[in-house]
Amino acid sequence: MRRSRTRSGPPRAGVIAAVLPLTAATVVAAAPATTAAVAPTTATAAIATAAVTTATAAPLPTAPCGSRGVTAQDTELAAWLNTRLTKKLRGYMDGYRVSCARAVIETVRARGLSQRAAVIAITTAIVETGVRNINREVDHDSLGVFQQRATWGSAAQRLNVAWATGAFLDKMLRKYPDGSWQSAVVGDVCQRVQVSKYPERYQPQAGDGQIIVSALWSAPGVARAQVVARAKTWSPATAQRVPYSQTKTRGGYRTDGSGYVSMALGLGKPGPITVDLAKPAYTKPIAMNQLLQGDLVIDPVGGNTARMVVIFDRWADAKHTSYWAYQQRAGYGTDHRIVTHGLKAGTQFRAYRPVNIH
Repeated sequence: MRRSRTRSGPPRAGVIAAVLPLTAATVVAAAPATTAAVAPTTATAAIATAAVTTATAAPLPTAPCGSRGVTAQDTELAAWLNTRLTKKLRGYMDGYRVSCARAVIETVRARGLSQRAAVIAITTAIVETGVRNINREVDHDSLGVFQQRATWGSAAQRLNVAWATGAFLDKMLRKYPDGSWQSAVVGDVCQRVQVSKYPERYQPQAGDGQIIVSALWSAPGVARAQVVARAKTWSPATAQRVPYSQTKTRGGYRTDGSGYVSMALGLGKPGPITVDLAKPAYTKPIAMNQLLQGDLVIDPVGGNTARMVVIFDRWADAKHTSYWAYQQRAGYGTDHRIVTHGLKAGTQFRAYRPVNIH
């Protein structure tokens, strides 16, 4: 973690991000007008040299973040995240970083903590290492995805992402007893755990932390029968059905089509939008004739009033010309009815299988 004392050795990932835009030219240009024609001072020259050295330095060595390594889904999800992130990591996500984020998030979930704890941990990792398990001491004796000092544990422990995340969470819970971390500002919690020299860097990354967590946070696995059981809790096709709305929520989930599906699948609240449900973070495409109970049929094209998603229940006839589906239908609310979405030529509807279903 960053300390306020003088550093020896090259800056680590969090510092590198701040130094990279700086070049010798910009250092001199930033000098006061009265010294513009004077050669840069020793300190200024040193900063400029450090900036150039940092910009051309080889990538820092990293260790794997989990036993599964980098999966094809990690790589696909990284490409999708690069179009959604807005700060430091936009355009820099890759399968390896996703695998590290997944390892952190899985540890949080295994502890029974909420998504907010995962957002705090991922936000910290974004600033400290760009969500990489760095296995070379580049800031004193700091190692791992959180750049924890030797006082945290052995090198092997700090390079074990599950252990390092657990240690991070332990300190967070000590600093914020009685669940007070859940209402505290994300950046403030990061700083109180890390004790950084640059506390202002955390909060700007919190939005991207939430995007990454939302993309990776899903139930460890949901049975098909569970999806239908959850869908029924909104009383489809009855007088007690939940009214359709893109702005209101029920149990934390939006009461529109994608919110309803997210609730049934046990995804993070308030639920991804329809177009995102068709992305690798949540589903994979399948053929219509492969549909099983709990799979989705999605039209992700167009504006928010044109897109639609339904939950496949069962075929309505032996020839598979229609099927029963659960949906949150505009102008009606929660419904269970026979539809033909995706079965006609030229349709924009496609079949998808949730990645967390079994």
